[in-house]
Amino acid sequence: MQTTSVIQKPQKKQKLNRNRKCLGNLPEEVLRHILSFLPTKDVVKNSLLCKRLEYLWTSIPTLDFHQSHNSPAMKERKRTLFMNFVDRVLCLRGSSDIKRFTLCCDVLHDVSRVNTWISAALRHNVQELYIELANFKGEFSLTYVLFTCKTLTSLHLNMSDIILKLPTTICFSNLKILSIENVIFPQQYLTRKLFSGLPVLEELKLKDCSWGNLLFLSISSPKLHRLSIFEMQMPDDHYGDVRVGQVMIFGDSLKEFHYAGSLFGDYCLYNSFSLKKAVIDAYAEVISDQFAYRTYKLLIGLSNVKFLKLYARVLENLKYAPELPPHMPVFNNLMNLVFFDSWVDLDCEALLKMLQGSPCLENLEFLGGIRLSSNCEEDDCILDPVPSCFLSHLKRIKVGRYHGSKKEFTAVKILLNNSVALEEMVITCKEYFAWYIEEQNHFNWNLEKQENHSE
Repeated sequence: MQTTSVIQKPQKKQKLNRNRKCLGNLPEEVLRHILSFLPTKDVVKNSLLCKRLEYLWTSIPTLDFHQSHNSPAMKERKRTLFMNFVDRVLCLRGSSDIKRFTLCCDVLHDVSRVNTWISAALRHNVQELYIELANFKGEFSLTYVLFTCKTLTSLHLNMSDIILKLPTTICFSNLKILSIENVIFPQQYLTRKLFSGLPVLEELKLKDCSWGNLLFLSISSPKLHRLSIFEMQMPDDHYGDVRVGQVMIFGDSLKEFHYAGSLFGDYCLYNSFSLKKAVIDAYAEVISDQFAYRTYKLLIGLSNVKFLKLYARVLENLKYAPELPPHMPVFNNLMNLVFFDSWVDLDCEALLKMLQGSPCLENLEFLGGIRLSSNCEEDDCILDPVPSCFLSHLKRIKVGRYHGSKKEFTAVKILLNNSVALEEMVITCKEYFAWYIEEQNHFNWNLEKQENHSE
């Protein structure tokens, strides 16, 4: 047994050596592709393992620089090493193009150095640029050549509440994807110019930006397909009231729209005839009639949508302007309506008007649950008049987080009673409900009784 074991060990080493030799024999393009999935610092380290890779790393299509954040005692030393490393890599870079360039670091007093790195990437015809900067006070000017780059197809800017000073000339002739996070825009004219210099833009994401008393912002890229706006936090007050007054979105080609936030401005969609999907969440610590009107304006712009996903509180917001729910917009193309996150009251006036104005609705989901308000548990005339979609198109209803209360069952019963074209109703119960067999049996018996009564 010992002899066999001794003989087998060298065989394993020989197999490993052959694998290493095979790796070294791979074509350079394949090796570059493999190395492009690694952080740049790991690529440089691995170049020491194989002579074939010694200089190959200088032409890989992806460069990824992330400054690590260590303890205060180590931070300055680590930062110096990081800065020198980036300098060295870019200095030794060959003439080959860069497909994707990522830079995440603190700026501090090194504005010119950071811009030199970005300029180096631009000189190598970079296509995808991801810039995440932090720790800088005052106005920051990115290298002006960035804003006229003809090879750039994707740009992500995350500047951690840094004030961005824009150049006077802005034209992204080939930019298709733009993401801007935590950026402060102080100049009204140049900010508007930025969003008008995007002729082929297809995807736009705006998150927690401050607009510097911008009275209005127009987003009108003719090829824009997907727009996402997130306002998760209150804007900073570098320029007093930094909320944008009005955002006008001209969605001639818009297919998907996402919004989540506190509606710091008026968001109005125009010409959104091609809109297929929208996901909306609007919330505020203190809800006023102004907030209700802003919610209403946003919904009006979505009237052509086919798939609409709403947080339940979106409809609740409208209660703070009682004149709005009776005049809910008509959704002639809506086929899928989904509510999630929390309860929906079936007797909510805004919901009833919305259902009555959605003649083609086929799928209706209450993922956070459905119930009646406490003052009308026994009212079986809630759906009066019955929405036309219940009589012709509505084929599927889904109810989530069912607790087993009387208010919930009454709501389910009303839906089941009035959905003439219904083919399927799916009810998902809360976990604890599964332990009460008697309640389950009682629920099933009542539901079967209701189905027989409907027939």
